[in-house]
Amino acid sequence: MENNVVSTNIRYHYDMLRDNTDKIVDKLNSNMGFYAFRYVRNIKTIEIVYDTAENLLSSIGIILSKQFVGDSIAFYVRKITRLPNEMKRPSKRIKIADCGQSETPKSFAAQIARAINNTFPSIFTIDLAEVVEKTMPKIEIDIKGQYYDISGGTGFRASMIFENVVYRDMLTRKKVKRKSVTLTLPIDAMYEKDSENVLGGIDKYCKELIPYKESRVEIAERVLFPKRSGKTNIKDLIKQEKEAKKKNKEE
Repeated sequence: MENNVVSTNIRYHYDMLRDNTDKIVDKLNSNMGFYAFRYVRNIKTIEIVYDTAENLLSSIGIILSKQFVGDSIAFYVRKITRLPNEMKRPSKRIKIADCGQSETPKSFAAQIARAINNTFPSIFTIDLAEVVEKTMPKIEIDIKGQYYDISGGTGFRASMIFENVVYRDMLTRKKVKRKSVTLTLPIDAMYEKDSENVLGGIDKYCKELIPYKESRVEIAERVLFPKRSGKTNIKDLIKQEKEAKKKNKEE
């Protein structure tokens, strides 16, 4: 079954330097009276990212993945937007098709190729279906978290998930664990001010949260393949934690 549903949300990812979920939620509820942050449920999701041996898709910002959310399993495609000095994030996220647990992109090659060509035209001049058929699982992202609903008096709704994340290299089985937070906001001009308020509140009151200027898959690539990205993530995080502690003392 072909879906081609485009996401109407946008995600922001944060590294959580200290595991203070209750304290973070209390600070937001206490200081942002117009918004309510309410625990809803625990969640578990798995995302498997596919690419060719030469990383042909990710090299041009196309992310092809299979996502397990509850009882739902489906293939998705998204295009990573890269803007100098700006937050990096997916511009569009498209659901291609529901699938079975053992199915691979090869079974949906024509649908995936058609969705990419229709949504992101002029990227490929080659047979994209043939490229999709050559993909293999590269990265697994395993998330267990606490899902919080965010609501505002204008009808604004968003979500915040406090996560224990495991990034795994599917070839070597190397894994890296992280504690993080994902904020999901609506892409809607009506709630643009509310989204700005929530982002500003997190920045002001939650110094233990450090925003990533990357998408989830870019984070996975950086922590799993530091030589490829040219970054030393551990040093970055140590520096960030020192800065966060300094800000807390000043306040």
